[in-house]
Amino acid sequence: MAFFGFKDLSSLSDVDMTIYSYITQHQNEVIYMRVRDIAQNAHVSNSSVMRFIHKIGFSSFPAFKTYLKNSPTLEEAPNHIFAFIDKSNFPSDIEEQISIVADFLFQCDNIITFGIGNSGFIAGLTARKMASLGFNTSTITDATYPIPSKLLNTTNNAIICFSVSGETTELIEALNPFTNNNDTSIIGITGNRTSTIARMSRYSLSYTEPEDRINKFYDLSSQVPAVYIAEALANSMNHKK
Repeated sequence: MAFFGFKDLSSLSDVDMTIYSYITQHQNEVIYMRVRDIAQNAHVSNSSVMRFIHKIGFSSFPAFKTYLKNSPTLEEAPNHIFAFIDKSNFPSDIEEQISIVADFLFQCDNIITFGIGNSGFIAGLTARKMASLGFNTSTITDATYPIPSKLLNTTNNAIICFSVSGETTELIEALNPFTNNNDTSIIGITGNRTSTIARMSRYSLSYTEPEDRINKFYDLSSQVPAVYIAEALANSMNHKK
């Protein structure tokens, strides 16, 4: 982090980094300290503290302390970068739903994880984790792949479909042969519980996540809620073993 507005951390010596680390970890206390207090607590010399303060752009120790007093602490600073998800992203009964789906998947002979674009990466991650647990799992990220042929003469199958919108035409068309299918069940993991894919699914695991697109085609929607659900499914399946 570029604390104090100083970005060239590579130019700091080992002693400078010791002082930097101490101050960033004790900002609330440092604003009431003298130079020698900082030096003593950081186990460096008084002159080292002053050289550090000048190096990061302050003309004097009082100017440096004034800056600290007027700056939010690291704990108080907005943390939007990591504010991806909380319980409000999921239905209140999501844990119960995941347990039910995990029970079903545990009994399946074949599991296909399905998604395209960014959702395809999550599908691949999910398949790899489930395969590592010993389940017969594969990934399809091509909406034109002949899934009915792949599952011909098989039973007890599941297709886990990932889609933020739940309205991707290519996915809907690929899943259509499996609606009301006795041998293959669809599990939709979508950001819209009323979407077409959610309604086509035997089991629907939904979350709340607004779509975020640039120039209509570039999808920046967060996949973190879908990853949470996928991880929870895999963990639940593992515990059932």
